[in-house]
Amino acid sequence: MATHPHHRARAAAGCPALARPGPGTKLLIAAQWGLTVLGIFCLIGVAVVIATTPEAWPL
Repeated sequence: MATHPHHRARAAAGCPALARPGPGTKLLIAAQWGLTVLGIFCLIGVAVVIATTPEAWPL
């Protein structure tokens, strides 16, 4: 199979959209990933606390 080169994203002709995300968009993406990691960390932490606390098992 032939490989297809990947071209950089470009806005359509006459479209004011940017080809690259601006700093605000990058901050929002970073915040989203940060909250995702924090959520996973908290879920794992709660599971560990419940598993290591016998008094909490009947919950």
